[in-house]
Amino acid sequence: MIGGIFVSLTSCSSKDEQVLPEKGAVLNVGVKGIEEVIVETSSKQGSIKTSGKEKSTTLGQPIVSLGDVDALIDFEQGSALQTPTIRNNVPTIADTGPAKAATGGLRAATASLMDIGVKFRLLIYDNTNTQIFNQVATSGTNPQIQLVAYKKYTWYAVSLNEKNGTVPTMSSNGVIARAGLENKDVLYASGSFDALDGPNYLDIIFKRMTARIQVKLNVRGLFGTIEDNTSVTLVKNSTNTTVLKMGDFNVLTGQFAQIVDVNKAVLGPEMIAESGNPTGTVKVANFYTLNTDAINANNFKIKFNTLKINLDDSRVRTFAPPLYTYPGAYTPTIGSTYALNIRLIESPVKVKGVLWARSNLIYNSSHMDSYRLKSNPGGSTSATRDTEFWNWKSATPNSATSNVDPCVSVYPAGTWRMSTKAEWESIGQPDDKQEVLGLFWGAQYAYVWQRDSDNPANAAYDDNNLVLSFGGYRTTGGTVTGSPGGIALGAFASGECHYWTSDNANSTTAYAVKSSFTRVAWLFSWGNVTYPNLNKSEGRNIRCVRQIVNN
Repeated sequence: MIGGIFVSLTSCSSKDEQVLPEKGAVLNVGVKGIEEVIVETSSKQGSIKTSGKEKSTTLGQPIVSLGDVDALIDFEQGSALQTPTIRNNVPTIADTGPAKAATGGLRAATASLMDIGVKFRLLIYDNTNTQIFNQVATSGTNPQIQLVAYKKYTWYAVSLNEKNGTVPTMSSNGVIARAGLENKDVLYASGSFDALDGPNYLDIIFKRMTARIQVKLNVRGLFGTIEDNTSVTLVKNSTNTTVLKMGDFNVLTGQFAQIVDVNKAVLGPEMIAESGNPTGTVKVANFYTLNTDAINANNFKIKFNTLKINLDDSRVRTFAPPLYTYPGAYTPTIGSTYALNIRLIESPVKVKGVLWARSNLIYNSSHMDSYRLKSNPGGSTSATRDTEFWNWKSATPNSATSNVDPCVSVYPAGTWRMSTKAEWESIGQPDDKQEVLGLFWGAQYAYVWQRDSDNPANAAYDDNNLVLSFGGYRTTGGTVTGSPGGIALGAFASGECHYWTSDNANSTTAYAVKSSFTRVAWLFSWGNVTYPNLNKSEGRNIRCVRQIVNN
């Protein structure tokens, strides 16, 4: 009996082993990053040098004239945005368990992290080439996909690197139409793996399928924000033809077809704001192209179709569309990023060879860039006592006099400085006077110096010449006196003009710029501009000049 039971148990055990149950496999999908291609170039990275004699800021960067505005321009390989990177030895989802699935052979020493929430389409085919999975996934939310163990699978992933909108669908033969890809960041990855029983891990490293060109527009030196109608395009050669190309993309082959030119402008709302800057002041316009043709020196251009800036006083300043021509040669490379950083600066008014700011220096602690050039050349009043009247060489208008040049702190730091007594004397007496009268009370007065003949007119600003408005001064007791005033259509009016120079006289006084105006009926009295040494603890206006060095 015992022998029979043993034989029976042995027989059942052998029978069970002969029928193998279907095993379960779960694929855990994560996005590891985006492969970055760094192209070795013969050009030295850093400041762009233009041909001819240059003038630079104290930082040593050349100032480029773009017509109505000036600019500091430099370039770099890699993203213009502050994008973190990961390295292969940094733990990711692939290191949380046995690596049971390949990443399709994509390997890079570094890869940019993909933002959380970016949408991508994932397709999976089994060993019979049957599609078993086709869904839109989201980076940071790792899908778990049920598979059959011990089978070979092929996968494809495509993304436009966007959080909003839809991922383009593909046709039955795996093609995404060009219309949905124009000037888009087409990212792609593919590979295959053998699924094992239990958890499997697929970490996707996307490859950029275009050359990316970034234009970082920085308007902090214009003391405003980028207006939505501002737009940028990339062009080349004397014909200003587009640099952008795109075609239909086959997800199953990773190839483009029917490639054609694409004319696309990037508008202000489409630009990506760079963190760490005042809101609306620094944005990046991204361009994506399949064009890999070499562009000769002085043929690659950044064209501003429209450049508009929202000012502090709620006005919009419209500049003549700037066109910047890159002096070097450039060859777009698939997978690489080339960034041009353009910091726009207010253009000066040139009088007797001196480059003057168009308006007075003000201080506004509510802005990150507290040291600013006023949005108009108007005079100061008692209402601006603590923002526009400066003690001599003080860090802030009301702080103790010291040896600080507040103009140097105007963004970009080192671009401007206080004007010297010699520079004031060099422009001589004013060429003209301005008088704006109130109906019953008030009046505004200003001296005008005509700009040099080689200094072009600039319609973006209130005046094309050097205008110094009468604003009075702040006494040591804190009272503003000498501000323009008038009654009866200016029949009786008076005012004083006060500016600091950077020149010291002694321990308590420094050289200032002073003049006055009075009117009694038809009798006018415009005083000459003089340069007395006055109390350093009294508040006066400051007019900065461009700080340059000859290279």
